[in-house]
Amino acid sequence: MEMEELFDSIEETLLDLLARVDDGDEKALEELKKFKKYMIDLADVLSIIGDDDTVEDFKKKLDILSKKFDEFLMDIVHVVG
Repeated sequence: MEMEELFDSIEETLLDLLARVDDGDEKALEELKKFKKYMIDLADVLSIIGDDDTVEDFKKKLDILSKKFDEFLMDIVHVVG
């Protein structure tokens, strides 16, 4: 999926949720709250991309983050267990 398709899909989902909330759909309001959390998470991920980064640069950054997260999990295991 290309980025433009991703953002179009996000926009469609958001507009649908807002219309449902406007119609009084309580479930849509809960979905909108989850959607907000996902958008915050997506913004956090996208914030690590620099203007001059290539796909390879982004992959390297994700690999570093993955290793750091694995180390964090191992630290938790040592402390807890």
